[in-house]
Amino acid sequence: MQNRLYLVDSSIYVFKAWFSLPDTLANTQGEPNNAFLGFTDFVYQFLMAEKPSRVVFAFDESLKSSARNEIYPEYKANRESAPIELKRQFKWCRQWINALGISEVASNRYEADDLIGTLAVMHRDNQHSIVILTADKDLAQLIRHQDVWWSYATGQQLNYRAITKKFGVRPEQIAEQLAIAGDKVDNIPGIPGIGMTIAARLLTKFETLSNLRQNINQVKTMKFRGAERIMNLLKEHESILEISSQLTPIDCQVEAMRNVNVVRKKPDLEALRTISEQQNMGDRRQQKWLSLVAQY
Repeated sequence: MQNRLYLVDSSIYVFKAWFSLPDTLANTQGEPNNAFLGFTDFVYQFLMAEKPSRVVFAFDESLKSSARNEIYPEYKANRESAPIELKRQFKWCRQWINALGISEVASNRYEADDLIGTLAVMHRDNQHSIVILTADKDLAQLIRHQDVWWSYATGQQLNYRAITKKFGVRPEQIAEQLAIAGDKVDNIPGIPGIGMTIAARLLTKFETLSNLRQNINQVKTMKFRGAERIMNLLKEHESILEISSQLTPIDCQVEAMRNVNVVRKKPDLEALRTISEQQNMGDRRQQKWLSLVAQY
């Protein structure tokens, strides 16, 4: 759609295909390509349905060093490194997006979330809304009143109001909610014994983490069971907030995103044919794609 910029959290859809399709699928070299095939099927369905004129696919790379790891070396340390068979397919997925005439972005310093956040801030205006395709709750913090958080696989679409209802706080407060409660997926420490619901109640009353910390003695007066215990937990583990509050906000100032072209270009038909043949995509898939790209 003309008035929307679609920002795709691509890695989630590569991983989904990697885990859901058999690794017996292979290219002409006998290398597994299940993640590539599943990802390109998702891309086809998305492009057919939405026909976006403005779209960027963001990918995660294996970060050797990032700002978050410098703050907290255990950040995402609970995740195993991707095997070579998967890393290879990530490269093919990016080549395919490029051949389609669509910009793809990645960084060895910043996460895909940061690239998406920066592009959202740079390109959001009164005429253009942002649609973020993801399944990652962290990205909900980026949504503003005209935007949409979209889990493409499940069909769930959440606007600003729906996210506020789901999380119990406004999108602008989600990063601080996660800082209080922690995030096991990313190995971000939180205050022990405080989950997302209590964190939401705290931010509803105090608005910001800074204000909460300045008025921490008022927590015991809140009207929920165990309010005094929660206050004591916050006091006892307040040093955790120094770390987690630096890990959960998405960095929306990645300078390298300034020159990214968000408008689709003409696809490279020769590159698409070459890749599809190398990847054993078959006549049916190839014809579907050629029919789709002929529209641009």
